Amino acid sequence: MTATGDAILVVGGYGTIGRTVCNELANSVSEGVIAAGRSPEKAHRFADTIAGVNARTLDVNEESFDESLAGVGTVVMCLDAADATFARSCFERGIDYVDISPDDSLLRDIETADGIARKNGSTAVLSVGLSPGMTNLFVSDAAAELDTVDRADITLLLGLGEAFGPDTIKWTVEDAFGRFSVQNSEQSISVTGLTEPRMVRIPEWGRRRAYRANLADQQVLARTTDIPTVESRLCYDSRVVTRYLAALRRTGLFQPVVSMLGVNIIVKLADTLPVGSDESVIKTAVRGSKNGRLSRIEQWVRGPDQARATALVAVQVTSELVGSSQPAGVLHIQELFDSSPFVETLLEGNYEVGRTQQQGRVS
Repeated sequence: MTATGDAILVVGGYGTIGRTVCNELANSVSEGVIAAGRSPEKAHRFADTIAGVNARTLDVNEESFDESLAGVGTVVMCLDAADATFARSCFERGIDYVDISPDDSLLRDIETADGIARKNGSTAVLSVGLSPGMTNLFVSDAAAELDTVDRADITLLLGLGEAFGPDTIKWTVEDAFGRFSVQNSEQSISVTGLTEPRMVRIPEWGRRRAYRANLADQQVLARTTDIPTVESRLCYDSRVVTRYLAALRRTGLFQPVVSMLGVNIIVKLADTLPVGSDESVIKTAVRGSKNGRLSRIEQWVRGPDQARATALVAVQVTSELVGSSQPAGVLHIQELFDSSPFVETLLEGNYEVGRTQQQGRVS
């Protein structure tokens, strides 16, 4: 089946990230843009503020999507779904699909629908954003430059003053710091979030202690590359908060505190009481060899408003899908693109993007 139209449907279009996606697409593509969500009032109120954006009511948990997907050629998913049901419905209709979810269990579920996407000519791009997203692209690009690759380390520094959406906060509390598997020396091992710190030098922030976190980029890269070891870690701009959370994990109090407060209370507190910087940093370090010499390539993105940066990456992916023919199937961002157009987009958006390469003896 082929898509019945060419409109771009932004699911969660009036949310934290969706608003920027709609606004940027309305100014950069000729196709119509539709802001969709469960609340018709919010969708219409937002759409009325931007020329070229229309509103549509959509609940990704509904049983039929015939009306909500009518006339749509591309979907940009800006909220976390419970499973891949909605994505499969898009593929069955030949609709291209872009997903910003950081939840690897959902990404794996969507991957199982690859055959449906291929059969109907849909291109699905997963791991869209900063982490996962730019981290995947940086690691993939660096690995392609080297003759051999030993390991890839990914670090995410989050500013506590960032205006995160509720889905992101909920995911951080419920999933990022639990137990999960990573690839180490080509073996899958089980680890726990907020443990096994590594010292990382983060641009403009100095040396920071970052802890294991269940970030999807490490799992995705383990599945889609032959890098023997891929690990992701996280810290906050506040050393005190980072150490406090690690201490709660070390003493066994992390989960009891979360249970006592409740996830919904934590989401509300994080949304109403922002403290700290609004800046976030992603950094990748890929170690291997080039021409018989040890080599280490580091790349990073730094700047305020991670949600806006994620939206800009999503817009770039969508523009690439709309503007050119891409292979059908379910793919992650680094399997279709290199980092160049995304680096240019982020630089134009006033984000700092950097790169260093060391050769010889690399510590």
